Amino acid sequence: MQLPEPANTNLLFVHNKYLKTGGEDSVVSNEISLLRKHGYTVWLKEFGNENFQSTNPITTFLAGFNFFFNLSAFFSVYRLIKKHKIKVLHTHNFFYTASPAVFWAGKLAGAKTVMTIHNYRLFCLNALFYRGGGTCMNCVDARSFRPGIRHACFKASPTLSAILAASLQFHRKAGTWLHKVDRFIVLNPFTKELLQGIGVNGEKITVKSNFIADTAYADYQNRNNTYLYAGRIEEEKGIRHMMEAFQQSGRKLLIAGDGNMVSYVKENTSETIQYIGQQTPEQIAILFQQCKGFIFPSLLTEGMPMTLIEAFAAGAVPIAAASVNTSSMLSDGVDGFLYEGGNASSLNQAIGRLEELDLSALQILSGNARKKYENHYHESIHLVTIRSIYANED
Repeated sequence: MQLPEPANTNLLFVHNKYLKTGGEDSVVSNEISLLRKHGYTVWLKEFGNENFQSTNPITTFLAGFNFFFNLSAFFSVYRLIKKHKIKVLHTHNFFYTASPAVFWAGKLAGAKTVMTIHNYRLFCLNALFYRGGGTCMNCVDARSFRPGIRHACFKASPTLSAILAASLQFHRKAGTWLHKVDRFIVLNPFTKELLQGIGVNGEKITVKSNFIADTAYADYQNRNNTYLYAGRIEEEKGIRHMMEAFQQSGRKLLIAGDGNMVSYVKENTSETIQYIGQQTPEQIAILFQQCKGFIFPSLLTEGMPMTLIEAFAAGAVPIAAASVNTSSMLSDGVDGFLYEGGNASSLNQAIGRLEELDLSALQILSGNARKKYENHYHESIHLVTIRSIYANED
């Protein structure tokens, strides 16, 4: 594969870190490492959201104001662009401290601006399209954030929901997304449609997959008989029906991760269901190489789950709750299995389909999963696309 020569090699990445490290943080780290390895000079400006946990009312008030436009972030990014002669400003997450001010700073300083959208915060106050145990698209359907304010979708607070909604609406009216971002990178066609729904020109939107560095493939002859869940331990991640399914079947399940439902998980462990806590990336990679199948039970409309890509790379057959995006990533019966999210019986049926396969059929399924990684999520594919994006923003 012929790689275009690096253009716009002086880059500034802006990323607002989450209070709990997640997939987006890993994507940023992976992308910076890859670009530096291939000749780019990448500067990183990180922001944090610690002020949103403060009990000081003045600090909280100022943090709320920053939803709209953080002057400190504006000047910080502007100075960095001028100092290092940055050609391209690439922003991943800007909520909440960085704020959309970073795009205004980029344009004023003369840089081209690129934004990767990982979640649905521009269209949904809780960024998940999830409420009351199921998918919710009320704000998109209403073309207004009023339903989200009414349901207190942001941090269960009507006041904070109203402030965030006002900020998002302000930047739509101010033309931030139409005029201050030169290129949007989205993970799937669904997000592209959402952006076009608020007036963004489709020609400014590139659909590009996440990627991970290559990991060791393990065939099924050397795997154990245990299924794996690795991710956040939260209600919306489908933990409850997953555990119900394995309690019913008696099959072995290993759960790795952390979150608000850890107590529930610990209370429901057994001889066949084990909780091993938060693991390092290196430990997770080994678990993917050992497990019989990877369970992805999320009830959310996920963007592009990194753990599914990790499963593909290692050749671990994924069994995923069907959604608009997981259904586009995974071919049922070819490189994994889909089931009805939230339904323990449906999950057990999908697992049963895998259990019925002999070693030869498992090897074929696993090999197809690996090919899916090589053809869609390998770093070399990502590098070609991202170089092309930066070159076109010259």
